Amino acid sequence: MPSAFHVVGGQFDTVFREGAYDLRPGNAERGGAQVLDLAPASGGFVELSFPEAGDYPFVTHVMTDAERGAHGVVRVG
Repeated sequence: MPSAFHVVGGQFDTVFREGAYDLRPGNAERGGAQVLDLAPASGGFVELSFPEAGDYPFVTHVMTDAERGAHGVVRVG
């Protein structure tokens, strides 16, 4: 089953997927991403800075998985 990792209230400035960068900080387009979508057995990572202190939930956008416990919160102090 694919996954689409999302941090509510955050925007990724770095997205790395399957051995290559899709997005890097300071890119000419000044782009950002809200989701890292991965197929089964794929790999990657994201980086972001939070705009302010608070609680930032994260989910996979497969909401039935969230109902089963596949969600969390990043707490920024």
